Amino acid sequence: MISPRELSIALYGAWRFATLDRSAIQFFDNTPDAFWRSFNAALLTLPAYALLVMLSFTQHPVEADGLRILFVESISYVIGWVLFPLVMIAFTDTTKSAQNYFRLIAAWNWSIVLQAFLFLGVSAFAASGSVADNLGGMISLIATMAIFFYQGFIAKTTLDVAIPVAAMVVVIDLAIAIALSLVSQSLYVTNA
Repeated sequence: MISPRELSIALYGAWRFATLDRSAIQFFDNTPDAFWRSFNAALLTLPAYALLVMLSFTQHPVEADGLRILFVESISYVIGWVLFPLVMIAFTDTTKSAQNYFRLIAAWNWSIVLQAFLFLGVSAFAASGSVADNLGGMISLIATMAIFFYQGFIAKTTLDVAIPVAAMVVVIDLAIAIALSLVSQSLYVTNA
C-alpha cells in the first residue's frame, strides 16, 4: 500500500500537470516501482466511478439484476486500468519513447483520480436539473475537452514527444474507453 506522503506527492504532481506546469514531471519517477504504485489510484477513483455508473443507470435504466451489473462494471473497470498500459507498451516501442514508459503510466494513472472526480462533479451538476439540458451538455463537453487537453499535456511532457504523438495517446485512451463502454452496454438490455 502507498503511504499518505507518497499519495499526496502523486496527487500534487497530477494537480501541477493540470496547471500545465511541465516541472510536474519531477513528482513521477520513471521506475517500475512508481508504475506499480500508481495503480493505487484505481482504489481512489473507484468511488467516483461507482457514482458515475449509478448516475448513468438513473438516466438510462437497464434490464439487468444488480449482481450482473456489479460483475460487468467491475470487470470493465479492471480491464480499463490494465488495457491502456498494455497498449502503451507497443505504442512507446513504436514511437521510440519506451525509455519514458513508466513515468507516463505513473502520471497518467494518478491523473485519472482528478479526472474522475471532475467528471463526477460536472455530470452530477448537469443531471441535477439546476441548469437547462443544453447548458449541462455544454458544460460536460467543455470538461471533456479540458480532460483531453490535460491528458495530451501529460503524454507530451512525460514521453517527451511531439504533439501529434501525444494526441495519439489521448485517442488510444478514448478508443479503449469507448470500446469498453460498448461491450459493457451490450451486456444489458435497455428499457424502451
